[in-house]
Amino acid sequence: SGSGDSLDTRDLLRVAAGERAAGELKKQLTGDPEMWPRLAAMAAGIVPHVDIVKSVERAIDNDGNVKDDASPELASLRRKIHRSRGALRGRCEKMAASYGESSWSTVLGSRYVLLVPRSEVHRGDGLVHSKSHTGGSVYYEPFDLVARNNELETLAIDESAEVARIVRSLTDSVRAAAPEILANAGAILDADTLRATAAFSREFDCRSPAVSDAGDIRLVSARHPLLVRSLTAEGGVVVPLDLELGGDGSRVMVISGPNAGGKTVALKTLGTAVLLFQSGLQVPCDEGTRLPVFDRLMVDIGDEQSIEASLSTFTSHLKHLDGMCRRADARSLCLVDEIGDGTDPDEGAALAVATLEALLSRGAAVVASTHYGRIKTFALNTGGVANASMAFEDAEGRPLYRLLQGIAGRSRGLETAHRTGFAPDVLKAAESYVGADAFRLESILSDLESSHLALEQERERLSEQTAALEAVMNRYADRAAEFDVSRKEADRRAGREAEEFLLETRREVEAIVREIRESQARKEVLKKTHTRLSNLLDSARKRREAPPPPPPEGEKAVAVAVGDRVSLNPSGEPAGRVIAVENGSATVEINDKRIKLNVGALYTAPHEGIGPPNSVTYDVQVEPLSSTSLDVRGSRREEALEEVNRFVDRAVLSGVQEITIIHGVGEGILARAVRAVLESDRRVESIRPGGLGEGG
Repeated sequence: SGSGDSLDTRDLLRVAAGERAAGELKKQLTGDPEMWPRLAAMAAGIVPHVDIVKSVERAIDNDGNVKDDASPELASLRRKIHRSRGALRGRCEKMAASYGESSWSTVLGSRYVLLVPRSEVHRGDGLVHSKSHTGGSVYYEPFDLVARNNELETLAIDESAEVARIVRSLTDSVRAAAPEILANAGAILDADTLRATAAFSREFDCRSPAVSDAGDIRLVSARHPLLVRSLTAEGGVVVPLDLELGGDGSRVMVISGPNAGGKTVALKTLGTAVLLFQSGLQVPCDEGTRLPVFDRLMVDIGDEQSIEASLSTFTSHLKHLDGMCRRADARSLCLVDEIGDGTDPDEGAALAVATLEALLSRGAAVVASTHYGRIKTFALNTGGVANASMAFEDAEGRPLYRLLQGIAGRSRGLETAHRTGFAPDVLKAAESYVGADAFRLESILSDLESSHLALEQERERLSEQTAALEAVMNRYADRAAEFDVSRKEADRRAGREAEEFLLETRREVEAIVREIRESQARKEVLKKTHTRLSNLLDSARKRREAPPPPPPEGEKAVAVAVGDRVSLNPSGEPAGRVIAVENGSATVEINDKRIKLNVGALYTAPHEGIGPPNSVTYDVQVEPLSSTSLDVRGSRREEALEEVNRFVDRAVLSGVQEITIIHGVGEGILARAVRAVLESDRRVESIRPGGLGEGG
């Protein structure tokens, strides 16, 4: 507004709402600056004016009225007006009663007056303002009411002046912050645009096409968003468009085929994809789509007859084609539906061929649809021009809405007439008028179309088989990698056990040597040490000939039976007894707790009180539990779950019966994650929340 103008109260409310939204947007955009640095940079430019929001909301209600308490002066004036109006209304009603039953009090404009019969009015007693509709009564203001009305009018003027002052003050605050407010509005618009584009991408499963510097076009499973929305609402499915132009050197594509086969939809899908791409939006398509950046997109689709401009449909098409021929260049895309249609077929086809030649010479990318056989022949015989058609199912006589490149399509006008029950004698006459040459071309196109469709179906079948084969190969590669990892782990485990065995043997030999030295090689000591050495050699021999340790989970399971003593640890402690075996899993009772485990994770443990002579003792170092509680508060989810898993491992190996996990409250995310991982852990028999005195 101008420097002296005041904003309307509703405009002030809109400004306040915008500033409130700017503040909320700033909070949202700065939620995670490391993950979303560009949004955080956008938020840095937002300067919400909380003082303006508070001032406007304090002074103006939701209906745009200035509140009584907007200022002390306004509150005082409105109290006076309320008292004055009440007193004036009461006085007016009393005076009306004195004039008889046919008189009553009313308000004319902003003044309290009486409506009384003309005969009751006496000259000099008051002011007559106007007469009633019938003329039998007049609006009469006695002099006793004039002063009171004037007092009320004066208060109303003062009230209006105070309201104007308040609104002007708020307007001045907004005007002073206008640059920041406009910048905030721009940021809100940008954020709203980003949200809208993201919603569009999610709804239509969009991708970002690659930029084609060479100028070639490649659409992979492109969909028209409006067609997707309409067909989805009706329960239908959109057939995606695959189209390539320019990769083989061609710059012009001629699409032919029957009516309602999808030619126009193909043109619109390509044009929409280009416009979305060049508007910075993602495109409803699949990976592999590639599009150039065009300087011009020129389109001639639809009937544009104009009565005011005296243009026929054909004349309108001519104007569009003329504009293309004059302005198109190598950075232009021209889309023409039914090129050359609307006039004599021979003249229309000749004009269409000449137009395509001109556009081809200018290097423009062109996709045009047609029914004319001459244009199809031109495409077949001209370098740089590609034929394409919309697939058609001959057996069922229905369009498939798929683009077949490299082959012209039949118009199938007479076939469509056959299917719709057209008069047979008329059709027979029409066939005789078409001529043998046309039928020969249609027959050749029919054979080509059938062969091309069969090849496309075979290609799809081979593509599916190739994908299935690749999946199998990937699966076996993953298994081979897993086997390699498992084998390396088994080698490492065997190495550790061998190292421990050798260390133990070394200590035993050193002890024997020490005893021999200390006893000065007495005969009985030598005999005793000889026996110990023999036992060590026997133990080593048995260890070498013993079967390999049980494989890890995922390889061949260890054979266990009910009653066997087993352990989760190579040391054999803590040990338990197998009480059930089913489908590769064993239920083991350890320290009065039952655990269900894969048999591949078990180790054989010696029977209680019984151990083989000269057996080797394995000393597995298990980190002792300094506490039976684990505090994961403040940890990230993945770190916390890894700590919980390690803590359960140590608890099981240490024979602890109960542990406590402290996860805190917060939003409950970590609590739910910890509970879920414990509930799925077969080593955990039960879990419960903390009770009174335990932290809840």
